[in-house]
Amino acid sequence: MLLSGLALSCTATVCRADMSLYGLYDLRHQADPADNPRDFPVIEMKGFFPLSFGSFLFKEEIDLDGTSGNQSEVYSELDQSVKLGHATLWGSPLSLHLGYSGGLGLFHGAAGGYSIQNAYSAGLEYGFRVAGAYCDAYVAVRNTNGARPGYDPTISLWAGRYFFGYRLLIANSLEAWTISDDRVTGTGLRSRRVTSWELESEVWYKVAQNVSIGTYIRTTRNVYAMSGRWLVYPSFGVRYSF
Repeated sequence: MLLSGLALSCTATVCRADMSLYGLYDLRHQADPADNPRDFPVIEMKGFFPLSFGSFLFKEEIDLDGTSGNQSEVYSELDQSVKLGHATLWGSPLSLHLGYSGGLGLFHGAAGGYSIQNAYSAGLEYGFRVAGAYCDAYVAVRNTNGARPGYDPTISLWAGRYFFGYRLLIANSLEAWTISDDRVTGTGLRSRRVTSWELESEVWYKVAQNVSIGTYIRTTRNVYAMSGRWLVYPSFGVRYSF
């Protein structure tokens, strides 16, 4: 997923490295108590590094949903863009997009564990502006290390805008991809392709030089559970930029 707020820093101000640390409290039990026994804290780290040939972004998310508030899941995401010389689309430069994501988790008080499948993507990335908002989009092919590895299309769009002299940031990131859903039924193994959606919406208001408070909302379908349901997981917290 595109890392919200970081690419915007490069286009809205002097292009420089940017790091942000988030302390969030996830309210998914309030939104979906049947599948989530409790709410829990989340720590996120995001970074953006401009390079002479493109840019590098990373995200690390740590869920503290284990026994006594221990770590229950770690999710990593890396994105690299590489400028394609003088290639442009509608006057704006095109880049090669390369991405990786994956992670590990525990459940039932560390009685069992699981892997978040490694996913690798490659495609084309395009940055542009619309009505004062800074936007970035890419179209890519995604390969997942599942029991039945395959290649799937994925699209992503990020848009964000500052208000009130860069005190208020509103950003949205949407990603959609297809994935194999394999299930054992009474008649044997059933395999089908499903579409997964994830929308991340953020609102942050700066209350000090490097500190903002706000909300982070995830709206998903076939991401946390292959149920076909639309799930909305709100959270609130603090963002520290340095």
